[in-house]
Amino acid sequence: MTVSEYIFNFIKEKGCNTVFMVSGSSAMWLTDALCRNKDLRAICCHHEQAAAMAADGYGRVNGIPGACLVTIGPGATNAITGVAQAYLDSSPMFIFSGQANSKLLKYQKESGIRQNATQSLTLDQMAAPITKYFAAVMDPADIRYHMERAYYEAVSGRKGPVWIDVPVDIQNRQIPEQMHGFTPEKGLQTVDFSQIKYVIDALQRAKKPVILSGYGIKSSGSVKLLETLSEKLNIPVAVSRGGIDSFSSINPLFLGRPGSYGDRPSHFAIQECDLLLIFGSRLSVSTIGYYPEKLALNATKIMVDIDEKELARDTVPIDYKIQADLNQFLNTLLCELENVNISNDHKEWIEHCKQMRKKYPNVLPEYADETPLNEYYFTDCLSRLADNEANIVVDTGSVCNIVSQSWTLKSGQNYLISGGLSCMGFWATSIGVCQKNRQVIAIAGDGSTQMNIQEFATMQHNKLPIKLFVYNNNGYMLIRHNQHNYMEDRFLGVGPDSGVQTPDFVKVAEAYNLKAVRICSDDNIDEKIQYVLDYDGPVVCEVIVQEFAPIVPRIASRVMPDGSLRAAEFDDLYPFLDK
Repeated sequence: MTVSEYIFNFIKEKGCNTVFMVSGSSAMWLTDALCRNKDLRAICCHHEQAAAMAADGYGRVNGIPGACLVTIGPGATNAITGVAQAYLDSSPMFIFSGQANSKLLKYQKESGIRQNATQSLTLDQMAAPITKYFAAVMDPADIRYHMERAYYEAVSGRKGPVWIDVPVDIQNRQIPEQMHGFTPEKGLQTVDFSQIKYVIDALQRAKKPVILSGYGIKSSGSVKLLETLSEKLNIPVAVSRGGIDSFSSINPLFLGRPGSYGDRPSHFAIQECDLLLIFGSRLSVSTIGYYPEKLALNATKIMVDIDEKELARDTVPIDYKIQADLNQFLNTLLCELENVNISNDHKEWIEHCKQMRKKYPNVLPEYADETPLNEYYFTDCLSRLADNEANIVVDTGSVCNIVSQSWTLKSGQNYLISGGLSCMGFWATSIGVCQKNRQVIAIAGDGSTQMNIQEFATMQHNKLPIKLFVYNNNGYMLIRHNQHNYMEDRFLGVGPDSGVQTPDFVKVAEAYNLKAVRICSDDNIDEKIQYVLDYDGPVVCEVIVQEFAPIVPRIASRVMPDGSLRAAEFDDLYPFLDK
């Protein structure tokens, strides 16, 4: 068995059945081994960034590492954006890259020479900071160790990408019969009973508790456990942007989605609560606003996270920190609660939260009558018609803010965004989330669509069941807002009148031999959406929306006399309410 054959046999044994790739000469033996492995499917993308993003998406929805194969030099550097995205969003994935001859690479690394082979780059310093494990395979006898170590790192603790760089002369070498493997160090200890007792005591005292759920709940496979805990104790749940699919928004205990572009009920409730349980959220600025020291100022704050570095941050004053796997923690907590009587049912608090949600909706009734289409209204229509178990991929920019504020998440849906990196072109991640009997909906702005528009060919060739809704607002609406609010309408790089031209997406889709649909404000919106969703095959649906619509509610900033920006308080969202 060759090194390349071992690699692909290994990932197949771990449950991965698809590899996303762009071929190249320096990955020739890796490519051939993949070609001969009848248990694996290769999806050939047209850009390495898209291939890496697809592998990221595969890892998120399947819970096992996705796999991406690229070649030397520019192939590897093109993949870096997708890898960085997976690293920041805790997504397990393998990157395999072809590399120059091992002797040339060794000299290049030892001598510090800039380059010693065509297209060759030493990837260590570029890839290591955005991966949990990076290895250049210089000896066939080491491949078992590298693969076992890489897999362990990808799926253990806070998940993330790993990278195996394989020189072209090593790829086709036979592996020895005896190889050394990897033995992991002892992992996290079991949850300490004293930690559970602290949480239970806090729950018994609380009159107005709130749970803030982050992506860690989803990543640890704890969605059902969170739902059970919330319903057992009658505690409302707010979700971070990355944790949107950790709690259904049709659950009566759903509170909202706080953040820079959030909603009033969750912001009000977090500031009013007397106990804030933070599960798997890193409390980013985009979630908690610009005054972390004031978050839930009158509440006891308990944070549970698997990443000790996130727990070590002191931006938000946390009363009690627990490093634990959330699945193990919630299972233990629920078991202990069987023997405890929590007397407070929080009825008044729950009713107060429900009334706030009723009073302050993000999708206003008047949006339905606006022309061109209001994105909040259209998203509301689309989310209502989407399947209960759809995989939804939402690109970045104004589209991410609007869709994440207005999408009604059903309990079986997966909802993916580029949370940490906020990368344009993220819609291509939908290539990796195609699963049998699951609807796949991708939503992107016109600007973001073009960042990976070459993947229209991948959709068409592989007959991927992706329904891509392109919100055409004639450029970059979020940047248009910024330049309007802070630059006195000095526009550059936001639309056709300032250097950014967007195409007719129906014509582009048709050029790729894809089904194309356009939706405008005077159409029967529900009927056209349903047609797109029911179509047997990939569809590009261009939605003509407003160029300069408000994105609200949001945390607004004011320009101070010295030119600095002063953000409003966390619970004082724009449009500002009467005090």
